[in-house]
Amino acid sequence: MTAAVPRDAFCRQRRVYLGDTTIDAELRLDAVARYLQDVAADHAAEAKLPAGHAWILRRTELDITRNPQLYEDVELCTFCSGVGRSWAERTTVIAALRGRDGEATCIEAKAIWVYVRLADGAPQALPEEFFSAYGESVREHRVSARLRHGAPSADAMRSEWPLRSTDFDALGHVNNAAYWEAIEDVLDGPRPRRAEIEFRQGIDPGERPQLLTASGSERRFWFEVAGDVRASVRVS
Repeated sequence: MTAAVPRDAFCRQRRVYLGDTTIDAELRLDAVARYLQDVAADHAAEAKLPAGHAWILRRTELDITRNPQLYEDVELCTFCSGVGRSWAERTTVIAALRGRDGEATCIEAKAIWVYVRLADGAPQALPEEFFSAYGESVREHRVSARLRHGAPSADAMRSEWPLRSTDFDALGHVNNAAYWEAIEDVLDGPRPRRAEIEFRQGIDPGERPQLLTASGSERRFWFEVAGDVRASVRVS
């Protein structure tokens, strides 16, 4: 499962604290999302791309070997693993600093981020500065930003998803970690070993989203506003 981490990967260390864990002292999915977002932001800051632009998350895939535990020290190593016209794939490996039974890797994440103009949110072609920062070789690794999750099933159960002011970030949308908080609230049974989230459009202040849930060989979730799917999740 584990991607080969290049020698020039950007790495940061952190400890798992109380606010990151379940009642069973395991790292939650929303905390994973925050960790990934933070290390990506730190790495992107070093790239010094043209001002007036931002990265918007399109999709994240998580492969989970095991969940880091409360007070465990982990290292996050992130690198660009592919590009498209106006997007890039970021791979991040979360590994325990003291691996158990010889296995250090806990989680591998692949995320598609779209490069947009802040003024209007329009996708922009990746600038030459991007390749100067992340390497010319990434041009050869093409990845798709196409969404893969289907529409809500007819038998999906609906419930209101009340939003809090703390769910919104400086871009004026619900932050991607907040969606995982909603998923954590309805998960039951064993902890997930694979999870995916896709974003179609942000949820803005004043909107009233619903959370749709369907069970089967995998758990499926959709976040809707007035019948319009804004995000979807698969958990297995």
